[in-house]
Amino acid sequence: MQISTKDLTVSIPMPIFLVVEDVGWWQGVDGSAKNEPFRNGFPRRHCLNDYRALVRLAERLKMRIALGMVLGEWDRRNLLKTIAGATWMGSSWDNRLNQGPWLDEASEYLRAHQDVLEIACHGLCHEFWRNGRMERSEFHDDGGRMRPQGIIRSHLEAFAELLGQNNLPAFPRIFCPPALNHSFGNGKHSIQAILAEFGIKYVVTCFSRAHIFSPPQHEKITWECGVGLLERGLSPVPWHEAAARPAWDFGNPILPLHWGNLLHPDPEKNYEVVDTWAEMLINLTDSIEYILAEDIASCWSQAAAFYLTELSANEEKININLGVLTLVPEFTGTIVLKVKKPANRAWQCRGGRIHSSRQSHTGTEIIEFCPAHGQKSVELFLQ
Repeated sequence: MQISTKDLTVSIPMPIFLVVEDVGWWQGVDGSAKNEPFRNGFPRRHCLNDYRALVRLAERLKMRIALGMVLGEWDRRNLLKTIAGATWMGSSWDNRLNQGPWLDEASEYLRAHQDVLEIACHGLCHEFWRNGRMERSEFHDDGGRMRPQGIIRSHLEAFAELLGQNNLPAFPRIFCPPALNHSFGNGKHSIQAILAEFGIKYVVTCFSRAHIFSPPQHEKITWECGVGLLERGLSPVPWHEAAARPAWDFGNPILPLHWGNLLHPDPEKNYEVVDTWAEMLINLTDSIEYILAEDIASCWSQAAAFYLTELSANEEKININLGVLTLVPEFTGTIVLKVKKPANRAWQCRGGRIHSSRQSHTGTEIIEFCPAHGQKSVELFLQ
């Protein structure tokens, strides 16, 4: 959202946030032809260097990126043999192939880097097995029909137990529906009602792929049972493409990638791949239209401001009509503006307070402000 006058250009920039799905597999192979999970379609087993690459990317972006994790291959006690539909082996589930010192190494590494990597729930083994046959996907079928509530709860409870087995952080606040099969708009009967019981605050999915019972509040952002849903769009590169070249249309706040896209078949060359993605994102978000989000909470709040507020301006002031923003769950109260203005003049604020202001290297002023509680509009004016 951008407005220009003779001497002033101002925008509520669209936040850009990275979500990396299918993190957590140890085997890279696509097993779908033999009734196993698709996994990453990656030409080797995963290793600690693959997690180091994610930290490298997050640190370059100064972003706590979200990792949509599948935890089935982290099962140390063969818990999943008791969880209906969780694996292709059913009650014969045996995960010994994936049990080894790499589990301790990776879990210790993830704990040590919680400030830049945030675990999101993507599932146990991503798919669902009925009578031993694989169906897509774990929580909904291809028609967006929700699995029985008892099944969903048992899978989420197992996800929590696998986190505990591996001494990983507490249950996540982000949910990434496997295979983009999801539903919303049916209130207390929705999966959002169940997710909220487990502490989920945010769902990142593709609205056009979801079963929608009632229209969203906005075509790209909505909320239900206290859970926020944000449009992620389609991935810009195929899910199974290793060492993918950076490409994206910047059409939505979420850049959805898959783990293998950011990795090299030679793990020693992983940094070469993530550095190209970091450079693309840093360079293209330096404009007035975009800003890199620090984490999912700042992305959600800035996206709500981007989609749901109204912006007007003249040579001396900027007015932001907050509209329904006060109704948005998990809104942090912080909004970022990008402004190009006459030199040597400072901003003041009515209806809120300026939290911080800084200059980018291109001369654009980046203003972070907080509306006062219950305020319907905020005005920034030059002094």
